[in-house]
Amino acid sequence: MIYNRHKIDSFTETFEKCSVIVLIGENYSLLQKDAKKITDALAGKNADEEMRVNKYFNQEINEKRNEIITSLKTKSFFPGRQIILLNGLYEKDYEIITEIDAEWQSHDAITIVTMNTLPKKTDVTKSLASSDRIAVVNYTSSKMDQDFFVKRLTDAGISFSGQEILDLLIDFANFTPETIFENEFEKLMLFKLYDDKPLSVDDFFDIISINYELKELSLAVALAEKNILELEKNLSAFFSYSKSPISILQFVSAYFYKLSLIKLYGPTSFEVRREYPFLIAHDLQNAKQHVNQWSLQQINQVTDSLTASDLKLRKYPSLFQRSILTQSLHKIMEI
Repeated sequence: MIYNRHKIDSFTETFEKCSVIVLIGENYSLLQKDAKKITDALAGKNADEEMRVNKYFNQEINEKRNEIITSLKTKSFFPGRQIILLNGLYEKDYEIITEIDAEWQSHDAITIVTMNTLPKKTDVTKSLASSDRIAVVNYTSSKMDQDFFVKRLTDAGISFSGQEILDLLIDFANFTPETIFENEFEKLMLFKLYDDKPLSVDDFFDIISINYELKELSLAVALAEKNILELEKNLSAFFSYSKSPISILQFVSAYFYKLSLIKLYGPTSFEVRREYPFLIAHDLQNAKQHVNQWSLQQINQVTDSLTASDLKLRKYPSLFQRSILTQSLHKIMEI
């Protein structure tokens, strides 16, 4: 049978009658998290410590097929349900699912499978979907729009302060890799769990990690806009608290590389979303404007120049690095 991931918490009783539970999706860490949740529900939180969970990964699954089938019926020293975890099963090895089901009896170990995708339009895939003993849980990407966040917040019992916070969450979801988004959103929900005040924009920026300091971004923006006064002001601030010139240069390089990806693939593309820094809201709008101001050839010239400067910085002692960095950024102003 096919199930929806968003209702997975209510399926424990159903899963107890399954030979195999197949979790299908591209978010590996989320699949692992849910596999652990299902394991705890079926076998108890001590199952790992009591060696009632047998784990297999990727290519070893096919190599150890016989061992896996045998472990279905192998008894533990400890009472309780046993679990077999097949992590990252390759699409080409999917037939082991039906092999396990063919051997399975109600008192045997339950197998939990995580995989990226199933083959389409095959008899085996159809049989999985129609089987009463095999649960297929699809992790289809939800459209993270206003309705999605209103429901998530409402279900969690969290109020919010107007449209601005919803727009910010939508931006964050659309321009952040899914694994990072899930972790950060969960952190935000936990922060507001026992807080009666509405979720605000300030809460968002206080809790969500965007993995860089705003001053780093301000310097990159000043460089992209060829604003010499803002550039010097930000450099002085960095040097005043001994920020490493190498780390400054690395962030600037990452920012211009991000601009090149936006130029090539568009701001909403996967290629852009997966690359640091993860820009949202006003920061993303700035980046779009910078893309219009710079040609791809100019951006490539900048990244080449920054790469050369990075090598130079590493070559010379720290005494000279401040001067090298300043000269490097001023040179980019002339491109």
